[in-house]
Amino acid sequence: MGMIESQLIAVISQNLNFTYEIIVPTDVLELGSPDEKKKNGAWTGVFGQLVRDEVDLSISFGPLFYSRYSAVDVTVSIILDDISIMVPYPKAINSAGSYLTGAFSPMTQVFLYVSFGLVPIALWIVALITKKGEQDLGVIFMFIAAVALGQGGYLRQYGHYSFAIRLIHGSWLIALLVITYAFSGQLISIITTPKFDFIVRSIEDVAANQDIQPLIVNESSTQAEFEDSSNPIFQAIFNRVKENPNKLLVPSSSEFVDLLLTEPNQVLIMSGMLADSEIQEDYRNNKVCRATLLPKVVKSTANSLYLRKDSQYTLALNKELLLLRQAGLSEYLDGTFGQYSSRCYIDQKSMTGGSKQNGPSSPLSLYNLRGVFYTIGYLLLICFVVFVCEFMWHCYRQV
Repeated sequence: MGMIESQLIAVISQNLNFTYEIIVPTDVLELGSPDEKKKNGAWTGVFGQLVRDEVDLSISFGPLFYSRYSAVDVTVSIILDDISIMVPYPKAINSAGSYLTGAFSPMTQVFLYVSFGLVPIALWIVALITKKGEQDLGVIFMFIAAVALGQGGYLRQYGHYSFAIRLIHGSWLIALLVITYAFSGQLISIITTPKFDFIVRSIEDVAANQDIQPLIVNESSTQAEFEDSSNPIFQAIFNRVKENPNKLLVPSSSEFVDLLLTEPNQVLIMSGMLADSEIQEDYRNNKVCRATLLPKVVKSTANSLYLRKDSQYTLALNKELLLLRQAGLSEYLDGTFGQYSSRCYIDQKSMTGGSKQNGPSSPLSLYNLRGVFYTIGYLLLICFVVFVCEFMWHCYRQV
């Protein structure tokens, strides 16, 4: 019995003042479906217990179908559940370490390295001609490297520098500041919001890709939904399941995460609440996320409890459930589910593919940083003009 079911039965039994004993089905651990072997209105699972008058009430809840309505009594809906797709937990496309070498496009890296070499050479040439400032090229390179690596540093051998040297310093620092912020922004983005590549992104992908094997829990509400649905996507998937039922219809007693990971092209379509609890339990056992749910759900369904057909308790139970709903029962159960939900969830923004906005982070191209190089180019041109003016003034004073 799951956390949600235990919370629900505890509230109902306390308010209606009854005790209960849980009797587990002997055939399948699901609500069940019509028993094709026995016919004559026989059912498997919990519904089989209700039809045979072995129990009074189902603890498990599920969506309502006409076949169920004709066999048992149904209560008012109490909680929403989703049909979800469990997939192997994907690896991040870019790790922080690999991103350090891939943040800039090759052409951008060439321009960065060239500018890194030209700036100290320009400072050295100006210093040699004007006889002002540091004239040791090695010291200048060390100074530029210190600034570029965020270590600070300054040239102090001479107390006076030419205006051209100061402009070269300023243009380089401005360009370095822009590049640093651009790189830091993308690096923080890849660390805080990594991009993941899923084998499928939606139920439509499962239907379209014949290499994907859709697993469905045997005798579950999900099977009933896909089997009875007129949705062409659901029909296409269930036709694939019927072609290989021994492999794709999995027992309800399975270890779902282990079963999912037996082959890399498998997905498991099942109740979102059950899937989430299975993933959370697997995480507690293995200390690592091995499976997750796709953010895009297949379908949302209203779920109810079930009783014997024409049960004497149906009216009283429905009345109590309506009062509890008015008092916030559904919100309480949803909150309980949220409290125990899996930490292995990946949101929609972290999925790759689809729109450009949700795609993987691209390297910073030369086009992205064109403003940086335009700026440093214009400032170096101004530096050259100032240098020529200073040189001419120096020559004039020497005459």
